[in-house]
Amino acid sequence: MLRFRKSIWFIMTGLFLINGLGFLSATPEVRIKDIGYIEGIRENQLVGIGLITGLAGKGDSSSSEILKRSISNILNNFGFKITPSEIKSKNSAVVMLTAEIPAFVHPGDRIDVEVSSIADARSLEGGILLQTPLKAANGKIYGVAQGKLAVDKTQKTVGRIHNGAIIEEKLETQFFNNGLVSIVLRNPDFITAHAVAEAIRKKYPDLKVESRDASYIEVTVPESQRNNLVPFIASLESVSVKPDSSGKVVIDSDSGVIIMGENVRIGKVAVSYKTAKITVGYTRNNENDKSFVMKETATVNDFVDTLKTIGLKTDAVIAILKAIDRAGALYGELIVM
Repeated sequence: MLRFRKSIWFIMTGLFLINGLGFLSATPEVRIKDIGYIEGIRENQLVGIGLITGLAGKGDSSSSEILKRSISNILNNFGFKITPSEIKSKNSAVVMLTAEIPAFVHPGDRIDVEVSSIADARSLEGGILLQTPLKAANGKIYGVAQGKLAVDKTQKTVGRIHNGAIIEEKLETQFFNNGLVSIVLRNPDFITAHAVAEAIRKKYPDLKVESRDASYIEVTVPESQRNNLVPFIASLESVSVKPDSSGKVVIDSDSGVIIMGENVRIGKVAVSYKTAKITVGYTRNNENDKSFVMKETATVNDFVDTLKTIGLKTDAVIAILKAIDRAGALYGELIVM
């Protein structure tokens, strides 16, 4: 029975799940591009304020000053001299637009747009966004949005327009500076940063590679490659490296899921819970004692496996892990969500 319980812990991705509990397997080799990115290659945020029409009486109230002014401005741009006080509409709504523009986009490319009401509209369902400029933090317009809105089913004052914005201005991306290309790790770690530098040196012995800190690795681009950076960067991103495994235990209290890094260990500790007794790193004083004894280097996976074997429920396992962490016997970082 115990062998069967252990066998169902393994799942294709290396994630172990048993009654809401998980364990990460040994760290695999991955490409540099899977754990980091080239400095300068990133997304940028755009924002705009626009007007949605066609809301069948569910738009902003007719007393909304911002709505009146918005409609008046639009009509005046088309030659209609209408003052805000003359506007009596409930079929429109003033909205905030947000979008993220990825690196290397070109004029004519399309991106999604998120739309949300900023006044007192009851619903944006069925509405059409009128042409709205999208600006970056520098005040420059990089895109224009327009189209029919798909509304969130649970929150009808929020929606999205798929491919609703057209890029009008190319966003310049600077990723090559002073002869250097820099790799930034998404999860800073000194061991992993050193491993990345060593992996690059091993594959390309002639390259100058320096780890500046826990997330930043500088690579000097050879003179012969500086006019042809695409294949050079592609070769860097394809280098395989074995990052340091996680030293964290993450607990989602709502779902009862526990994710454990393979390097997390349980120190010398004795645990008593109702009729169950588990000791880690202690010798058994009485041969007739029915408590479970584990070595001091036991992993969290082994410890949790033992707790489940003796019949403890998920809530009890989580409570015990929290208590062990407070006692200073969990060698890793405990994160409770």
